[in-house]
Amino acid sequence: MAPDLSQHFKFMAVALFVGYKALLKNETPVACVVTRGCQIISIGYNHTNITLNGTKHAEFIALGRLKEPVDYKNLTLYVTVEPCIMCASYLRQLGLKNVIYGCGNDRFGGAGTILPLHNDPKLPHKPLTCIDGICRTEAIQLLRNFYIQENESAPTPKLKKNKDIDDKVFPPNINPHLDEYPEFYGEARIKRKDTELTPIVGKGYNVSEFLNLEELKKVPHLEEELGSVTNDQVADFEALFYDINESGHVLYEQHVEKYDSKRRKLSLDSQ
Repeated sequence: MAPDLSQHFKFMAVALFVGYKALLKNETPVACVVTRGCQIISIGYNHTNITLNGTKHAEFIALGRLKEPVDYKNLTLYVTVEPCIMCASYLRQLGLKNVIYGCGNDRFGGAGTILPLHNDPKLPHKPLTCIDGICRTEAIQLLRNFYIQENESAPTPKLKKNKDIDDKVFPPNINPHLDEYPEFYGEARIKRKDTELTPIVGKGYNVSEFLNLEELKKVPHLEEELGSVTNDQVADFEALFYDINESGHVLYEQHVEKYDSKRRKLSLDSQ
């Protein structure tokens, strides 16, 4: 019997919403939450556009908030995108219990996509457990909604010609760590390598199942730094994503919204 991953999807859904709140500030929507047991104790989000500092990644911000002494081996970090090479090295050196991420980083991934810094035996420090594929399609879709916008922080914003993300399928689900951690994924998921992970095997889901306005308002630093969380924002966020069916397939026939940065709200594609 495959393990129930619902709690992991819930934490990742919160991380995705933090990323969405960052998107509202014209930041790249990559975000993370740090948990101790069943409690979120910190959040982070990319802060590179506003600060013009390429090192202000979500992982550094989230863990940098924690007051010493910190027992890192009891902490799990949920991040929407695979940690880059810089962040993967940082996380391994800290000695976190687990790092769980949504989609792979095919340009700078440091947890196996480009370099396996998480478990390279030639490196010092204990190998880092990295789990992937939790809310993978949602992490990709959130990034797509950012990349179709003009970057307001750029000296000369480029006009994006290809804004049709509705008809784009997601890249194949590789799941590089599926065989590496069978006790986490379970045999039933390992046999279905080419499909999306679902919280419960044989049951579909939508990310909206894991978000609650009252709980979001209690997430540390969220409203303080990124503004009030409202029902409308939660609904707009949820409308960005496809359902995943019981077989782990994306329901592409479903209509999803697109984020419009110029009006700071979602709009239907009128073209």
